[in-house]
Amino acid sequence: MRTRDGLTCIEENAIFFVESSDSRQLTARQACAIESAARHHPDRQVRVLMTSPDPLKRKDNFTGPLELLENVRLFRVDFGHLMFDTPLWYWYIRGKWKTSPFKVLHISDALRLCIIWRYGGLYLDLDVVVLQSLSNLRNTTTTDNGKNVATALLAFDPGHPLLQNTIRDYASHYAPKEFAKNGPLLLNKNFKKMCGVTKVDEVRLSSVWKCDVNVLPMEAAYPIPYKRWVEYFKPQATPNESAFNSSVVIHVWNKLSNGGRVVIGQNSLYEMAMKHHCPTTYEYATNLGFV
Repeated sequence: MRTRDGLTCIEENAIFFVESSDSRQLTARQACAIESAARHHPDRQVRVLMTSPDPLKRKDNFTGPLELLENVRLFRVDFGHLMFDTPLWYWYIRGKWKTSPFKVLHISDALRLCIIWRYGGLYLDLDVVVLQSLSNLRNTTTTDNGKNVATALLAFDPGHPLLQNTIRDYASHYAPKEFAKNGPLLLNKNFKKMCGVTKVDEVRLSSVWKCDVNVLPMEAAYPIPYKRWVEYFKPQATPNESAFNSSVVIHVWNKLSNGGRVVIGQNSLYEMAMKHHCPTTYEYATNLGFV
């Protein structure tokens, strides 16, 4: 994969994150997502793809400490190069995405699909905390409501038909003014078509192998639904340590939660997760007093 930092190879079965806002550094919550993935997968390479056109800031922020972890590496990616020789190449050169009010999100949607379609492995959103190893997941996604598939976790073999169909659909029916139509809604449309179902749970709860896709239940990644997202960040004198017993990751709804600060020492559910699963990030955040 060509990056602005040079040419490198992607190892088999890597874990990917995408930062598509052109930021030169990572936030505490983004760093926690990456660190938690790295710690639960010491034998897998964690690759953070960043679209910043400028060199990354590695001092006095959460970016530098991450690179102390042996299996983490950050890349400034050439977006166009990653699209080359994929079904999204002509979508890229037509350039409608450049004027989209949701440009950052749509770049992320495109990159996650292309990266996993091309290389295989695991993609995770930057607003998760990984709670345990995900190495047993293959051709797997999640649901956030039992009806539709979500795109915060994608674990697939390279060239999987679901991803290929979705990428082609993305290129043919891109909607620059639509927030979610090019991401989870598009994957969901192709999932239902390929699997011949109207609801995700028809695949998840069926004893018949309907298609080569596994769907984790809602509690596996979304134990707290989006309407109750504040529960992750409420101060709690005694956090409920069993709250995430059925979860492999927690998704904390960054679109809704990114405007608020979590004060260190208030023992929220999110802080509890940070302490256990991204201790380096948590220690650095303690010096600031919030995340």
